[in-house]
Amino acid sequence: MPKRLAITIAGAVSLGSYEAGVLYEVLDAIHQHNSADGVTDDEKILIDVMTGASAGAMTAAIVAHKMLYSANEFRGPYDNPLYNVWVKRIDLAGLLKTVDKTTGEAEPPLRSIFSSNVVEGIAKDTLLGRYAPGEWPAPITHMAAARSISIGMTLTNLNGVDYGYDMQPCGKFIYTRHEDQMTRVVSVDGSDNPEVWRELADASVASGAYPLAFRAKELDRWRADYAKNGLEPWTDDPSRFTYTDGGILQNEPLGMAKNLVDEIDKHWHNDSRFYLFVSPHGRTSSADSSFCEVNADYFQMMKRWAKVLLGQSEFQDWITAVEMNEQIALMDARASELAERLRSGEIRSGSLKRTADGLLRVLFTQPTRTGTRQVAKIGKETLAEARRRIEHQYKEEIASLGAGSYASDAFRDTVLAFETAANLGQCDYMRIYGIAVSEELLAGADLTGFLGFFDERYRVHDYDRGRMVARMVLTDPVMSEARELGPIRYTPTHTNPIDSTLNGLQLSQLSIEEQKEFREGVKKRVSEMVRYLIGFWSYPADVVVIEPLMNAILNHLFRE
Repeated sequence: MPKRLAITIAGAVSLGSYEAGVLYEVLDAIHQHNSADGVTDDEKILIDVMTGASAGAMTAAIVAHKMLYSANEFRGPYDNPLYNVWVKRIDLAGLLKTVDKTTGEAEPPLRSIFSSNVVEGIAKDTLLGRYAPGEWPAPITHMAAARSISIGMTLTNLNGVDYGYDMQPCGKFIYTRHEDQMTRVVSVDGSDNPEVWRELADASVASGAYPLAFRAKELDRWRADYAKNGLEPWTDDPSRFTYTDGGILQNEPLGMAKNLVDEIDKHWHNDSRFYLFVSPHGRTSSADSSFCEVNADYFQMMKRWAKVLLGQSEFQDWITAVEMNEQIALMDARASELAERLRSGEIRSGSLKRTADGLLRVLFTQPTRTGTRQVAKIGKETLAEARRRIEHQYKEEIASLGAGSYASDAFRDTVLAFETAANLGQCDYMRIYGIAVSEELLAGADLTGFLGFFDERYRVHDYDRGRMVARMVLTDPVMSEARELGPIRYTPTHTNPIDSTLNGLQLSQLSIEEQKEFREGVKKRVSEMVRYLIGFWSYPADVVVIEPLMNAILNHLFRE
């Protein structure tokens, strides 16, 4: 069986250019590796899961679509769908154009600061352009792609979905959930059509609808998309919900990737399963000991609030995975010790087998409800299925005890009892590789990640930085150790020299021309909002109030 890779892409705003560089390098490396002479099927690497938040959701959708159907578009490091979208196409000038040049429609002034038309156009062209003529060519599938790919995108549901839970002694507690997601499985053979990708294109735009900066996005959702336990009745199916940036509540959906993997692997073949986590954040602390009550003015509070909100939506799944890996490693260590003691005769297999049998009968029987206490449902896995899984997971220990022997059966059942009692039956060790970077090495990280939109040079810088960081990870000797993803047979291709003077660029360091473009664009948009609200009185309001106020705010912003 080939090695399977699940990729999670964090939210990034303009730092999507960094993630684009990482993804290009990863795809190029896997393409070279899978094409190399002598590489066996078991040594090949296939991407079968992609999850993303915000900008990462758009990138995940683009990569999945192009890998499955249009691999020929990856012509080179500086001519491919990721580079063309994140470096060449999306910039401040386009975001400030609030009138769609094709339709002539104006962006509603009170719905967003920037135009969402650019993002909508990118989704339409990259994910639906293939189908525009009405007929489309046969798919050209990338060497890195599995035949089917599970896609997941985080969403923030502004309406909310209700779940009800019984209260004691009577009544019901209603919990409204706003953290949302969309997951779909797309394939070479069954999903190459506009209906499938129109839904994913809309979801990718919704996932990246940064609050206030871009307008919210409506999506039709089906009841089947949501967990059934406690879900309150729906009036319509599908129902329409309004969404904003998925990265607000979950910016790094590693847990979603694990859930999609479980649907594929069913907790088997974990030896050939790997995870890749791509983020432009996380290598530096966001703590700020200097922040205090005295300097907590509006500007400082807004900046700190953004840092706090983003920080709490990051790395939660990673931390959970690390903690779970520690529990599983402890379980494996105890299993190894048990096998050794059975081999030495220190533990008698007969009595152990009888004890384990009794425990498993209890653990795999659904308890009945007693009194008013709710009883959780046990897993769907049967005892026979669980035993086969343990035999596969611990095949080396079982072989050392003699497969089919009383000792090996005692080992299997005891380990299964340990695992079930610890609630680890649906958990797997996750081998996660991280390709993250310090924001001090990026050009577009300031202004909560929007700075990269100011100049193509900044996005080129961050794209190449992504390629370089990915290269360091992919060629690290650790990757070639036993049970790791490598060794990966690839030769890195040309990368442009990185302009180190752009490292850690701040808003205050921008040129006068760049500052002026931003100032004029924001002031123009604010004037449009005022004009929309008060009509005739907007001109005197502009001159007397808005202009001086905006100048003061922008001056403060550029001084920070």
